[in-house]
Order: sequence, then structure tokens, then C-alpha cells
Amino acid sequence: MRLEFSISEDRMKAYVLLRKEKEEEKPLTLEELMGAIKTAGIKHGILEENLVRLATSPVYNTPVLIAEGTPPLDGEDGRVEFIKEEAKEVSEEKEEKFRIDLKEIPKKKRIIVKKGETIAKIVPPTPGVDGKDVFGNPVKSKPGRMPEYHIGSNVVLDGDKIVATRSGILVVEKGGTISVLDTLEVEEVDYSTGNIEFPGKLLVKGDVKPDFVVKVQGDITIKGVIEAATVISLEGNVTAGGIKGRGKAFVKAKGVLRSVFVENAEVEAGEIVVERLIENSTVRSGSNVILSGNKGSIRGGLILARMKVEAWQIGSPLGVKTRVEVGTDPTLNERIKILEAQISLDKANVEKLTKALIELRKLKSSLGTLPPDKEALLQKITNTLINLKEAIQKNESELNELVKKAQEMVAEAKVVAKEMIFPGVEIVMFNRIFHVEKPIVKAVVYYRDGEIRVGGYSE
Repeated sequence: MRLEFSISEDRMKAYVLLRKEKEEEKPLTLEELMGAIKTAGIKHGILEENLVRLATSPVYNTPVLIAEGTPPLDGEDGRVEFIKEEAKEVSEEKEEKFRIDLKEIPKKKRIIVKKGETIAKIVPPTPGVDGKDVFGNPVKSKPGRMPEYHIGSNVVLDGDKIVATRSGILVVEKGGTISVLDTLEVEEVDYSTGNIEFPGKLLVKGDVKPDFVVKVQGDITIKGVIEAATVISLEGNVTAGGIKGRGKAFVKAKGVLRSVFVENAEVEAGEIVVERLIENSTVRSGSNVILSGNKGSIRGGLILARMKVEAWQIGSPLGVKTRVEVGTDPTLNERIKILEAQISLDKANVEKLTKALIELRKLKSSLGTLPPDKEALLQKITNTLINLKEAIQKNESELNELVKKAQEMVAEAKVVAKEMIFPGVEIVMFNRIFHVEKPIVKAVVYYRDGEIRVGGYSE
């Protein structure tokens, strides 16, 4: 019996072929086959089941696999594993089953991170595990490759973690550069972007469409128009090409709000600078409302400013009602109104309770003593009167301080009309109202000695 061994090119498989030299030869035993394999140097991955079959039911002139090597296990490549993942879009099926605000869906695609937050971790490559060929020789494995990434803006590598050094939007550029950008740029605010809430700055290259909400920590720049939408900068400025409110827009900035025009909107800011027109709007400023352009006008609505309102024209030849309040802090004014109302209510209650107290005392004087329920009522009224008088005294003291503060504030305030104030305009300063009944040319309106006065304006 002749045994012919063959080995695969990679030495990972060994075969044996049995040839009979004589027809009457007996099959080889398992021990003889094992001895021949050992002599051939094959010692790893021997398939004993195949050898048993060859010994019991030999197959001649056909190669039989008798050993297999252990292939190497290559190492896994390293990777960048992001901690935050994009929120999955709501499926069309779910949109049919549930009521969903479609303006909120695109917002979920943006990955917003906060300063100090871990964005991703670096998972290193593994070295791999070596294999063996059928002769027992080692077969080298390939180690995994290092992940390809680059540290971009506003992120740092801290050990095996990538950490944001400021709040913003996570961006992974071509080539694997990881950055956090503090400015979000969009073409328009519409259904493609959804409502926007962002911890940095925002640049909108077009318009903010009706009914959408923009809420940003820093500056907001809108090249187009805010259309019946809500736009809020919590800490920065807002600059817009225009505000077309349709009675629904609300725009607020902690700093300066700049716009070409404001129509039928409600706006609030530390300072408000409008180039051409404020029309039929409610405008509140912690300092000044300035119409900066030539012929800049205020027509209709309510304008409140702590220091100054300045425009080319205020009101209109048609006599549209326009109310301008200056020299007041809206919060302070509100507190004054609350205190005045509370003092008036408390004094009315004191008057009523005093009358009831007098009647009870008369009754006690005539009877000598009061029934227990009447005596308890007498004591309750007495205590309530004491508390009310103390509250009135405290509130009157606070009111006097606030009125004094308001008078000091209004003394520095003014309304400037570089060309004209038309009839129909009301100017409010502290507790005085000045009704404009005929056109006033080039005027400065101010408050002195408890009265609203009008002076001339000259450039």
C-alpha cells in the first residue's frame, strides 16, 4: 500500500491518497495511518474522523483531507465611536398614525453638543491572533489599522476621548476631521431645517418662514425676512433684513435688534435700530428705539423705550393712533401699578372692616359681653386690620421709592422727531400723557417739573 501526501500552497490543508500495489492488500489500520502522517511531519489540525473512515472504509486513488491548519485571526481595525447618534427620522407609517409637529423632525438630525461633553471615544485596533499550518508552524496574523481621524476646531483629545471645548454643532468633514462649530448656517428656516434651538450663533441666508421657532444663545443674522415667526437670541444680537409679523411674529434679543423694517410684529431688545419703518407693532427697548435711515418713520402701534425714541416722522397724516412711552422701565412701571392697586384695595378693606369693628364694639358696649362667635369675629377683624395697615405702610414706602426712581429716569428721557409728529400720537412720560392734536415740526419732547414739554429739534 502506497500513501501519497499533498499539501496546499498555503500549507493549511493536507491530503492523503491511497494506492493499492496489490489487489489483495489489506487496508491500513488507524495506527499505521497515524504513524505515516507523523513521519510526513504533519502534526497540527489532524482530522481523526477522516482517518477512522479511511481505516474502516478506505477510499483509493482519491485525495482525502486529513489535516487543517488554524487560520490566523486578523486584528480589528480601530474606530471612532461617537457617543451621540443622529435621531432616527419618524417613518411615514408613524406620521400617519400619530399627530406629529413636522417642524420638529429635521431638528433631531442636528447633533448639538455642550462644552465639556464627550463627543466620541477612540477604540484602538486589536493585534490579532496567530494561526498554525498543518506542520505546526505559526502563521502570522495582521494587526488592525489605526482609525483615521483629525482633531479640528473646538475639540481636544483627552486620553481616548474627544471632548468639546465649546458648545455647538458637531461636524465631521471629509478626511475625518472632527469639529464643533459655534455658528450654524442654514439656507432658510423652513420644513427642511425645522425649528432651530442652538447654543452658539446662527446665520440664515434666506428667510424664516411663518410659524417656525428659532431660539439661539448667541447672535442671530438673518439675511432675509422674519415672516410671522418667533426668533429669540438669549444672550446676543439679532440682525434681520426685515420683520413681517402679520400680527404673529415675536422677536427678542438681549443685545441690539437691527432690522430694515418692522411690520405688525412684537419685538423686544436692549436697543432697537430700524432703518426705514416701524408700523403697527409693539416695540420694547431697555434703552433706545432709533429709526436710523433717512425718512425713517413710526406709524401706529406701541413704542416703549427706557431712554429715547428717535425717528424722522412719528404718526401719519391719516392720524393713525401711535403711542410712545419713554423714560420708563416696563418692569418698574408694572410694579408701580401693582402696588397702587394693592394699596387701593387694602385701604378699601380697612374702611369696610373699620365700620364692622365699630358696630361690634357698640354691640359689646350695650350687651356688656358678646356671644363667643361675635367675640371671635371681633378679634379676627382687629388682627386683620393690624396686618392690613402694616401692609399698606410697607407698600406705600416701596411705592414712594419706585416713583422717585421713575421720576429720575424720566428726567433723562426724550422723544425726537426730526421732521414731524402727526396728530393721533400719544406720548407718555411717567404719569403724564401728551396728546398731539396738530402737527409738530422738528420737535424734542421731554419731561420737566411734572409736565411734558415740547422743544425744537435742530441737527
